[in-house]
Amino acid sequence: MASPPPRNAGTQHTGRRVGRRVFLSVLGAGVVTTLFGHDIAQTISGLANSGGFSLGGFEIYTVTGSIPDIKPATYRLRIDGHIEHPLELTYEDLRSMVHHEVTFTFTCVTGWTVPNTHWRGVRLADLITQVRPHADVHGLEFYSADGVYTDSLSLAEAKRSDVLLAMDLGGKPISADHGAPVRLLVPDMYGYKSVKWLDKISFVSQQVPGYWEQRGYPVNATIS
Repeated sequence: MASPPPRNAGTQHTGRRVGRRVFLSVLGAGVVTTLFGHDIAQTISGLANSGGFSLGGFEIYTVTGSIPDIKPATYRLRIDGHIEHPLELTYEDLRSMVHHEVTFTFTCVTGWTVPNTHWRGVRLADLITQVRPHADVHGLEFYSADGVYTDSLSLAEAKRSDVLLAMDLGGKPISADHGAPVRLLVPDMYGYKSVKWLDKISFVSQQVPGYWEQRGYPVNATIS
């Protein structure tokens, strides 16, 4: 990402989902290109050389080659699109809202997991209620402050009670490497859905493929 690299592999057009174990066995067998195509095989084979580094068990990546340095005092989250009440929220606005906690195993299809990660933040569902989406809304687009990375959720996915705008990890404010000041967190999906350095959410009439999904990864990234 300016979010972690792809956490799932498959083909968007057929709607197939490939679980982590299956993917890793396929990778070991050397048939990624056969199943997923040349572009995806190139992406996966290049992950080890993508400039990432390890931090507390997490592999940290960025699609732009740099980590945005966003100060909480100047942070703004814009929420727009097909809604009745567009918002522009500061870091303090988000801090003042009711926060919720989730603990889960953060999972990457490239082979690593971090068990028992403890996150805290604002439920996206609460913001959805506040902005009042129009009847034609079926998806949300999420934009990273790196200016490149995007991803999306269906409206139903975004309303799940464990989907957060995360601000804390392990009882402390998240670091820039983890997406500070605010990142999206979608626990039951591979990490490429959890957009780092989140600075804009748009409500749209249909779900739009994100950065890695435009390169062949499935829009549905539910961990199987």
